[in-house]
Order: sequence, then C-alpha cells, then structure tokens
Amino acid sequence: MRTWSSTCAAVSARFPVVDGVECGWVAVVSLVKSANDLSVEERNLLSVGYKNCMSVRRTAFRTTQSRYEQDTSDEKVEQAKLDELYIQYIREEVFGLIKEVSEEVVYPYVQELAKDDKLTEEQSEVLVFFKKMEGDYNRYGAEITSGDKRGSYKDAAQQAYQEANKFSENLASTNPISLGLSLNFSVFYYEICDMKPEATSLAQNAFESAIDHLDTLEDEEYKDSTLIMQLLKDNLTLWNTPEQESDDIQVEDCEQ
Repeated sequence: MRTWSSTCAAVSARFPVVDGVECGWVAVVSLVKSANDLSVEERNLLSVGYKNCMSVRRTAFRTTQSRYEQDTSDEKVEQAKLDELYIQYIREEVFGLIKEVSEEVVYPYVQELAKDDKLTEEQSEVLVFFKKMEGDYNRYGAEITSGDKRGSYKDAAQQAYQEANKFSENLASTNPISLGLSLNFSVFYYEICDMKPEATSLAQNAFESAIDHLDTLEDEEYKDSTLIMQLLKDNLTLWNTPEQESDDIQVEDCEQ
C-alpha cells in the first residue's frame, strides 16, 4: 500500500522541489509584514517576494498539467496518477498563498485606509497597490480551478480589481501602479471572464489617457510608466490580431 509520504517521495522524484525558492526571503517578508507603515521600497520587496513564490508554483502547475495530459495520452496510467497528485499538491500551496496574501498582507494595510473618505494621493496609491495584489492572486486561483471554486476566485478577483480601480481615480493617469492595475485588470477580463471588448476598452482608455500626459513626468517615472504602456500596447495589438496565442499576453512584471 502506498502511503501519503511515499506518494510525495515518488512525486518529488519526478518533479523539481517548489519550496526552495522561498528560503532567501522569508525572514525579510516577516520583518516587512510586521511593520505598521511601509516605504515604497519595502512594499515592492514584499510584492516581489510573494510574486517569486507564486511564480514558481504557477510554472510547476503548467509543467505538470502538460505532463499529465501527455501521460494520459500515452496511456501511462501510474505516471498520470502521480501527475494528478502533484497537481493537487501545487493547487493547495497556491490556495494557501492566496489566503495568506489576502488575510495577512492586504487586509492589515487596507482595513483602516479604505474607511477614509478623504484619501491623500499617497494613501490612494497604497490602496490601489494592495487591492491590485489581492486581485492578481485571486486571478491565479481562478486560472487553476474549475466550477464553483473557480467562480469564487473569479468573483473575489473582480471585486478587488474594481475596488482598486475606484481608488485609482485619485491617481494620475500616468501613475505606474494605476497603469499596472489597468494592465492586469484587462488581462483578467480577457482571460478569465472572456470579456474581450471590456478588456480592450480598459486597456485602450488607460493607454490613451496616459500618453497625453507623459510630458509631465520626471525621467524615472517616465521610464516606469512607458514600460507598462508598452505592455498595454502589446496586448491591444495581440487582441486585435486573428488567432492570437494567450501565452503572449503581457501582465505587469512580464509575469504570466
């Protein structure tokens, strides 16, 4: 009889370990999460840490899913069963990360700010940053699930993106965080909701609003903003090209 431990050992022998990527930044993330107020640098560090952690799992999921389909096609029954077990293992880790980001990262930083009727631009930027992050992670959950569970992640992502979009009204159209929100929200509409006209409209409006005000930016912000605008433009070109490949769709940080 195969035990859970032996099953995990067998699965691990066929696939790369996912957790190794986390060792270098866990202590830093714990320190940053304990702070009452984050600098822009600390906020970005926190985001990049979780992004790296999620990215390796999404890559592992896609690789394993592809292998499962191939093993099933080749009638390799035992190997396909291992593939399935590992796919579920990765899913559970992704679900855990989504829960952690929503409850331990986003919630502590937005709960009080979101109640304020008179937000400063800096406060609005913080809210957009974290609500966008919440939307992104729930989008990842929708990518790897189906049925009711996919619906729950999809609804949570849409709500977070919409709230971020509301707070972004206080930001300049050229603000990189606001542009990043428009980029990822439009990808959510396109890939998860299959709402292609809405995706195109959102991306187009964000691009056109920003391009009219680029001459007001300093060099550093100009560089950040135009980078995201190029990704918006790339998606718009792709979405208006017949038989486009979804793997070519761009999101912020070039993270699919």
